Amino acid sequence: MTDLLKEIQEGFANLDESGRMLPIKAMPVACPAWVFREGDRFGVAVECSAPLQISEGFAGASLRTVERVVGGHHRHFLRLESSIEWLRNEFGVICEHMVSVESGTAVRQALLADPLVWWERWRHLLGNALVDKHGYDVLAELLTLETLVMGGATYEWSGPFGGVVDIRTPATDYEVKSTISRYGSVINISGQFQLAASSGKPLQLIHFRFEPVDDEGVSIDLVCDRLVALGIDAAVLEIALQRLGMEAGCSARKEAYNLLEARSYTVDDSFPRVTPACFIGGVMPAGVVQFEYSVDLSGLKSSLL
Repeated sequence: MTDLLKEIQEGFANLDESGRMLPIKAMPVACPAWVFREGDRFGVAVECSAPLQISEGFAGASLRTVERVVGGHHRHFLRLESSIEWLRNEFGVICEHMVSVESGTAVRQALLADPLVWWERWRHLLGNALVDKHGYDVLAELLTLETLVMGGATYEWSGPFGGVVDIRTPATDYEVKSTISRYGSVINISGQFQLAASSGKPLQLIHFRFEPVDDEGVSIDLVCDRLVALGIDAAVLEIALQRLGMEAGCSARKEAYNLLEARSYTVDDSFPRVTPACFIGGVMPAGVVQFEYSVDLSGLKSSLL
């Protein structure tokens, strides 16, 4: 075990939850690093010369930027953190790799120049069941909100908070689906209530088709800026995005897409769906607690959004 790893692991074990940051003695003066505990989270930190905005999470670990007062001065830090106590020694190995400059100070410069490059390498190494969190599904809901707001409608964005449908207005409910398949028209539906129009209001299904691009496309952050310009409370938007696991700085919020098509479908008796009315007495068979099904939208009547 290296002196650096031992010091990190001992810091995890001995620090209280006050938020105290201890300089790691095994680090050279030119490339300092800290070990910390803050509430139920622990990890390591390196200082950023410029205020980056990073917020990524995967498999019980997070890479994020924070601002803290150290020695009476506001300073910016890049932190690798976790809250899984029983794996803290194993987590220490990853922390050691992040802060170590054993191979030269250039590795620290590279880390701070683009922290996401380091992060993605570790994610792919550690994750046999790696699942990328793409932003196009959330982007579709935000674009629907934008259309409604520009049309003067009042709305409730209920999807992030566990609503049966994604968006509610006084007149209509909206379920939003999206794809990055250029030609696919099959959508997945979760359970018998998602298309049941249980509120008694008409239900519209909005389907977006996107194409990923490197730049010059539309993104979550871009649409959020447009919504704020239309008068939507920025803090309310942030709370909803946080509930979806997309804090400010999350790379999924910067993913760019071209909008190829957006269509609206009226979910009525002619729309293929499974609802409680499909079952005897409106109740699923005994022992069935949840199901999913797919609907092919090709050939169904629709209009451009």
